[in-house]
Amino acid sequence: MDPITQISVEQIGAGRWRVAWDADCLTEPVRIRAARSPDAMGDLSALNAVGGWAEVDLPTDWFRPFFCLEPTAGSPMWVAERQVPLAGGVNFRDLGGYRTDDGRRVRWGKLFRSGHLSKLTTGDQDRLDALEIRTVCDFRMAEERATENATIACAPVLETLGIPPGLKDRFFFHRLFEQTDDPAVVVDAMHELMRSLIGESAPHYARLFAVLQQAAAGSVLMNCSAGKERTGVGAALLLLALGVPRETILYDFTLSRRYFPAQTELPRALEKYAVKARPGRDVVALMEPLLVTRESYLEVVLAEIDQHYASDADFLQQALGLTPAARAALRDRYTA
Repeated sequence: MDPITQISVEQIGAGRWRVAWDADCLTEPVRIRAARSPDAMGDLSALNAVGGWAEVDLPTDWFRPFFCLEPTAGSPMWVAERQVPLAGGVNFRDLGGYRTDDGRRVRWGKLFRSGHLSKLTTGDQDRLDALEIRTVCDFRMAEERATENATIACAPVLETLGIPPGLKDRFFFHRLFEQTDDPAVVVDAMHELMRSLIGESAPHYARLFAVLQQAAAGSVLMNCSAGKERTGVGAALLLLALGVPRETILYDFTLSRRYFPAQTELPRALEKYAVKARPGRDVVALMEPLLVTRESYLEVVLAEIDQHYASDADFLQQALGLTPAARAALRDRYTA
């Protein structure tokens, strides 16, 4: 597994950050340097750390610092807090840092994924501007955007790639929840939905890659309502195209367990799918398959690719129009 999956960055106080790693993934002592961006090596003097962690004090106006970890043996590695701290954001995180099959890494601060942005604060707007988001690929339908509306002050180009939040139409889950009280039935439906995302929805993801190749300078955000399924598959396919191994892609997909606030988002989901309480019905258990990300949701997607295509490269070219030249151009743009 990529060592970066065993490294965490967390803000623990005003200007104070904790960087931690698994003892087996980096040889100590580890030299740590902090910077405002991964393109500005060593804005602050380095420190040497042992014991699997270090706490670093930085200026309080550093919104999102980056840390260069230099182990005794091995290559330097840039890390940052994967979740972008937005008070009104949902499941907003950076796809940066993951190692590709040719030894490069996905560039930090260029590719983001999230759920809806309907509760952004003024401070959040300033942070989005600092992230230089210039393009947004929104997988929601028009009806969803109307009820989860958000105006982003930095005025990025908006590409609407509407994929229904259900099988074939947006009322699929409305009907399902009217007919069943069994969470297992909902899990099966989720598996069918995930398979459909690389079948029926392939043209939408093909458009995503066209946008990624033509996007203006700056960063790109992919989003939907929860940032878990439609966006999760989009992020997985993008990482696959960049050469990130499947085990790392699965790791990123399941981070929604940590970053999607299932309990907080439950009322919104109940309203969105018109789920009614009735005697003997446990609505929390019934909604759990929609709110909590399971490994099997991505595993069925990958199995579908394996069943119908000779290789990942074959799928990317045949289903999404990504030629070897287009993949190489994507790697040159989004990895380093």
